[in-house]
Amino acid sequence: MIKYKGQKLLVFDAFQNIPKSISVLASLLTGFGIEIKDFPKCLHPREDFHKISKKYPIFAVSDGVTLELDKKGNYPKNSGAGKVAKIFCEMIIKEAEKKYGDFTVPDLKKIFSEVNLKVAKYNQSSGRTKGKLNYLDFDLFSATGSYVVIKNKIIYWASICDSSVVHFKKDGSIGFKSPDCWKLLRENLPKHWMKIPESERKKIIRKTYRNGVDRNGKLIGYGVITGEKEAERYLQFGKFEVEDGDLVIILTDGFENYIKMESFVKLFLYWPKDIKSKFKKITKQKSIEDPNNFGRERTIIAIKI
Repeated sequence: MIKYKGQKLLVFDAFQNIPKSISVLASLLTGFGIEIKDFPKCLHPREDFHKISKKYPIFAVSDGVTLELDKKGNYPKNSGAGKVAKIFCEMIIKEAEKKYGDFTVPDLKKIFSEVNLKVAKYNQSSGRTKGKLNYLDFDLFSATGSYVVIKNKIIYWASICDSSVVHFKKDGSIGFKSPDCWKLLRENLPKHWMKIPESERKKIIRKTYRNGVDRNGKLIGYGVITGEKEAERYLQFGKFEVEDGDLVIILTDGFENYIKMESFVKLFLYWPKDIKSKFKKITKQKSIEDPNNFGRERTIIAIKI
């Protein structure tokens, strides 16, 4: 339990990378002609990050967007995307703490704008400007992210791309989930999209649809934290109320399939004394049984009101 001034919260946080058992499993399956989807890209340096304020109930998670492997099949030992995830979480906590006393919904976007500006400077200092990008292995360092500020049973939330905020009521029903970030992209892709070679699709997605805005100023794609001004328009944010016994989870996409499992959600609603060991047991079992859907790098913060 974390005790903040006037507020007591049960807080559970975890980061999980790909376990060694999956690496061994991948090697064995390859020998039988079975491939774990995009497995080489999974073996990158840590790119998820999270942070919890020690002063106030403020929580942030972020997932660095993995770049493509270079022509030799290599990936940088130090991840710039992971650095962006760290910048996001640390700055969110720092700036939200400053505003906590009089926090309002508009502050959610103001703070994000400050973070996005710092990411812009980081990309520029790394020589990653639009004229130099190939949109594959040399691209803007970027990340997804979400965060919440809790004040008097009100949850102020913000998310960009597939790092999410989810509210489960004490009966297990979903009270709120941050919106689907891929809806606009699906609606705006051309009909012949899947006929385009995969490498070209990847370039088009990042060049045209990432933080994409058309000539009329209309959003046409999806948003991520890149430092581009347009990213701020893709931030989803707002507030909702909670009651005692409710559960708020913020997560990166690696935990998306877990929160669809009733047994996983109940673990946090019931909050047993051995929650850590049960959590590890569930995630280890699922990541080995189905590594494509459950075995990716992932971060979660669960908050019981």
